[in-house]
Amino acid sequence: MIVLILALTSLLVSHFLVGLTTTLSKKSNNMKEKAIPFECGFNFFNFSRMPFSMRFFLIAIIFIIFDVEIVLILPLIKTVYKANISMWSLTSISFMIILILGILVEWKEKSFEWKN
Repeated sequence: MIVLILALTSLLVSHFLVGLTTTLSKKSNNMKEKAIPFECGFNFFNFSRMPFSMRFFLIAIIFIIFDVEIVLILPLIKTVYKANISMWSLTSISFMIILILGILVEWKEKSFEWKN
């Protein structure tokens, strides 16, 4: 019974607060610019579907991937003293080989070059 009373009370309080904020809020049609999404670096008064440089996107994705790889490499340094040296070597060498192969693939596709 107490749970039902608490549930109804919280429901009534939440509905009261939502109604109060919608009643007291001042909405103005003069500030339509504030209601549209804004992306940093883009003028939001123009057409929203401006062409986006694919090269910039690829460079950003490559940066994020290699940034995550650095985060994965750093614990390897800390665990060298606590782990089995043969297993640690096998793990770190296989991880480095995967990273080097990824860099070679990116280099072959010429993703690192900014100009066409």
